[in-house]
Amino acid sequence: MSDDATLDAFAPEETEHEHEESDSANATDAAPVTSSWSDASVCEACGEAAGRRWLDDGERVCAACKRWS
Repeated sequence: MSDDATLDAFAPEETEHEHEESDSANATDAAPVTSSWSDASVCEACGEAAGRRWLDDGERVCAACKRWS
């Protein structure tokens, strides 16, 4: 092994508590997925084929069935 320093030697030390806080903060920062795309999708409200569907009140629906309020 060489005497060269590793990258870890230059990183600030982090306590276990700090690591847990940063993980929980990152988990809640993500925005929920509100639309999906699939060639074989069907609207859960009207049953029509829908390549792109949006999340509306827990269902994946086509653009015509989505409430855009």
